[in-house]
Amino acid sequence: MRVNDTTPVSQTRLSIDGKRYYNCNGVPKPLPSVTTILSSTQTEETRKKLAAWNLSNPGALEKAASRGTWIHSATENYIRGLRVEPPSEYLPYWKDVPEALDDLLKNGKVLWSESPFNQPQWHKYVGDDGVGRLHYYDDKTEQGYAGCPDLIYKDENNEIVLADFKTSTSPYSLKFPKANSGIPDNVRKALISGVFKAKKTMLQMAAYSLAAEKCLGVHVDKTRIIVSTPLPDYSVQVFSFSRKELEKHMEMWLQVLRQFYENA
Repeated sequence: MRVNDTTPVSQTRLSIDGKRYYNCNGVPKPLPSVTTILSSTQTEETRKKLAAWNLSNPGALEKAASRGTWIHSATENYIRGLRVEPPSEYLPYWKDVPEALDDLLKNGKVLWSESPFNQPQWHKYVGDDGVGRLHYYDDKTEQGYAGCPDLIYKDENNEIVLADFKTSTSPYSLKFPKANSGIPDNVRKALISGVFKAKKTMLQMAAYSLAAEKCLGVHVDKTRIIVSTPLPDYSVQVFSFSRKELEKHMEMWLQVLRQFYENA
């Protein structure tokens, strides 16, 4: 790696060979982000499909990123009890989120959000940009990563839940729709795409769970994907995964991590 391939974005964030890395407390070298690892280990077929989609949908990626940033900020503010006033273009994505959050957090306790606020002992994981990031690092293999879980909370059953927020123009799905299901073709295609989005998010949550257990000393009992869309039938989707399912995803993530470092 050449020195001029490394560009500081802040004291915490670095761009190395065009990929996002983070300086982490107590780790001897910058660690790649979870999203950097996932994008770097995509199959060639997936890369080609994404490139083709970007060409046929100019500006869509940037719009999605802006929307996602706003929703994450809005959920952070809502959890803190602050007023949220969505602009008109984001209102369809936001209108049912507060009720869903109230239901999920009922009788529970927030332990971690993007900017941790009620656990002073975890402030060391907050970067100079104000964002809390956790990391996983193996001293023996010198392999690791860093990332920012959206939400970790203790639910009304006293179980620790790690959740990830997503926005999407179409629904997520855990199963491929059957060819003879009678679902309109456009919805069927959207659900097929939603399966791949869900699978990617499962790996993200597995990565964050391992990092949370290593840094914070918590035991994640289950994970949840919370998806908001502008579609009335899929306004807010909540997918829950047990510890058993999470452990399977953790093994899959560690395989992806090894692949990333082998190809580095």
